[in-house]
Amino acid sequence: MTPETLKPAMLGRAVAAASVLIFSGSALAIGGGGGGSGPMAEYASNGSHATTSGAEGQACTVFRPRNVPEGAPLILWGNGTGAPTMSYSQGLRHWASWGFVVAAANTTMAGSGEEMLDCIDAVRSASYGDNVDFSKVGASGHSQGGGGAYFAGRDMKVTATAPMQPYPFEFGIGARDPQNGPMLLMSGGNDMIAPRTVQSRIYSGAETPVFWATLDSASHFEPSWSFGGFRGISTAWWMYQLKGDSEAAELFTGACTACDMAGWTIERKNF
Repeated sequence: MTPETLKPAMLGRAVAAASVLIFSGSALAIGGGGGGSGPMAEYASNGSHATTSGAEGQACTVFRPRNVPEGAPLILWGNGTGAPTMSYSQGLRHWASWGFVVAAANTTMAGSGEEMLDCIDAVRSASYGDNVDFSKVGASGHSQGGGGAYFAGRDMKVTATAPMQPYPFEFGIGARDPQNGPMLLMSGGNDMIAPRTVQSRIYSGAETPVFWATLDSASHFEPSWSFGGFRGISTAWWMYQLKGDSEAAELFTGACTACDMAGWTIERKNF
């Protein structure tokens, strides 16, 4: 039986059990790689903002610049099955260092995307909420949380998405997928839990632009702790989509500087 044929409940238990192993002790380092090389090296390095983190109510944890700049975009995050928010803390803090406010839903069952979307109101009511540009909202997440980002991307409040190895538990994926905006779809070449065959349904159904980037060496737990090899490309994507950065845009559009990266398999559509 292949992973994509497992019933959602069975898959959830499998991911949760594996998560306990991957996020404990020395295993935490598996997803803690450099995050990028070549054209992604700049974006894999920390940004210029000092960061802080804390709870916004009981439902969300926010990673943000210590002094939130005016017009800061918002990124919503969904955890993988069985994985707490702090399992991804260094990756979320990395995005904050680039000037983004990052709101993670405090749930290990983020597959619907609803808990992620609820964090918009939590940030809006925060002391720094007036500095956030709510017309620039991204959604990302890992595994089940990547599925949540996919479903959140159907909401008009979400500008763009960047799901990492998503496994949507509710396969409402038809011939036409009503995503609201562009997607960076990240897969792992050695992912045995949510393999590329799962993400291919997302890619084939999309009518909005999709940049499908598979890190050939990545297992399912590549994003743990620091986002691993996905750190650079995801940061560049947010700079392009949520900040309109022209240099970051060149990585994905036109001649596509990122399309020939060693160790990656790249497909794109509607660009």
